[in-house]
Amino acid sequence: MRLPLRHRPPQRDAPLRRCRHLELLAEAARGLPLGPAAEALAAARGRGRHGNALQWHLGLEVHDSEPTPDWEGRIEIKLISVWQRGDGRLKCDRIKVCESSVDPWRKLGNTLFVFADRLSRVVLGHRFFNLAGPSRLRLERAWDQDPHFDRPALMIESRDGPDGMAPAYYLAAWWLTQESLLPADPVELGYRFDASWWRTVRAEFSGRDPLLTLARADEGQLTICPRCRGQLRVDLAAVFETGWAPAIHTMPLGGPCALRGHVVVDPRRLPRSSCATDEELFEGVEARVPASRLWRLADRVPEPEDHEH
Repeated sequence: MRLPLRHRPPQRDAPLRRCRHLELLAEAARGLPLGPAAEALAAARGRGRHGNALQWHLGLEVHDSEPTPDWEGRIEIKLISVWQRGDGRLKCDRIKVCESSVDPWRKLGNTLFVFADRLSRVVLGHRFFNLAGPSRLRLERAWDQDPHFDRPALMIESRDGPDGMAPAYYLAAWWLTQESLLPADPVELGYRFDASWWRTVRAEFSGRDPLLTLARADEGQLTICPRCRGQLRVDLAAVFETGWAPAIHTMPLGGPCALRGHVVVDPRRLPRSSCATDEELFEGVEARVPASRLWRLADRVPEPEDHEH
């Protein structure tokens, strides 16, 4: 159910806020696999577990209970899951801004949007946004638009939650493209995503996400499982044509491999990382990072003496 906006637009530009430390972290995050930290922080609350993982990698607390922006009370951080459409362009779902009791204009005044591939959960890139000028004027039109019939960019929607109805502010997915935050042209990185297949496999395995494996053969119907050294039966031609394909784990079937569905992906579609080795990237995508080797991006990016605020 959609509801009218509760917070009147500011009708003035948000002051530009920046931080050189956050900029360096965002640049270094390209190629960061979020899966290992998401598994380690599975009990964290307040946002999706991969959003928790991003917060942790940036050196922040993982909980999101404050109405102020995430970074020093100045810059909001939003993780956006994206995937490729059939024509190679990127697509995403709508974006939750904040609870309906929180001022969305303050949250969006200065925002770091981090884009992660929906299938591999690897960071593809980022964009900073300032709610000013024509961008502010376009978004403020939502205040006068009907939430049902006028297709506003900003809306309140209420969904059933464990404690009843939970109204929250959302940004329409098309708004990211309108503001040139999400590339409109075909991209080389990332994978297509079949939400229907994903839901079916998760339901079959008690809500657990499928395990990803990087293709270790160029052709044929089999590739090696790096977790238990068994084999995965897959159409490798489909893997290299579309970026991924469902797989069936053959015997022997050991450890966590027996409890999850399986996907084989084309490793060439992963972005290179400046802060992680190829092996660390591959281990992260394939969910084979033990707790003793879990590393944090903030520990690898030196904090500058001048944050240039």
